[in-house]
Amino acid sequence: MLALLYSKGKKSNFQKLQFLAHAVRLPEGREEVRGLLSGQYRPSDVSVRVEPSLNRAVALAHGLKLVTIDRGVSVTLTDGGKSAAEAIAKADDLLKEEVQFLRDVAPRMTDALMKRVWRLEDLL
Repeated sequence: MLALLYSKGKKSNFQKLQFLAHAVRLPEGREEVRGLLSGQYRPSDVSVRVEPSLNRAVALAHGLKLVTIDRGVSVTLTDGGKSAAEAIAKADDLLKEEVQFLRDVAPRMTDALMKRVWRLEDLL
């Protein structure tokens, strides 16, 4: 929900959500993404992993009507989801580093960049 909160239009595709879910977990992952966005790393230099827990979290959020899912491709925050995510983001004692990371990078993660990361086009 936090990744969606900071994404353009409060919406994202599953590739971007998977990428951010993996990157946000560890300081090294956050550093790789910041390096990717600054040009320090190529898309093929960053680690990519599918987080099985993300699919369960999205399904739960959908069941709670915090997100909508469009044709199984994109996820969008509902008004209730936006309120819940904002409350988490505003809490001073929760996920400070993660919130700052997502606030900084989620708006800058474009579909074109995600395509390059997931397809490893830089290796060709």
